[in-house]
Amino acid sequence: MRDICLRDRFDRRGFSVKKYATAYKLNHSTLSRVLSGELTGKNKAGGAVRKIIAQLKKDKVWVGAIPWEVTS
Repeated sequence: MRDICLRDRFDRRGFSVKKYATAYKLNHSTLSRVLSGELTGKNKAGGAVRKIIAQLKKDKVWVGAIPWEVTS
């Protein structure tokens, strides 16, 4: 079975990047970069990327552990 990526889960929920970003007062270009896996939110506490990932987690788009909470 194919592992479904974050962007696929987002698209399957019927979300549009621009409308989702507007609804939650997020930056749509940052949201796109999070969905592509380019940004993880590990560097800055309270930053825009962490807010986006937290919202995606609430909407059950983000599956698994949140990157900054994972201890290696």
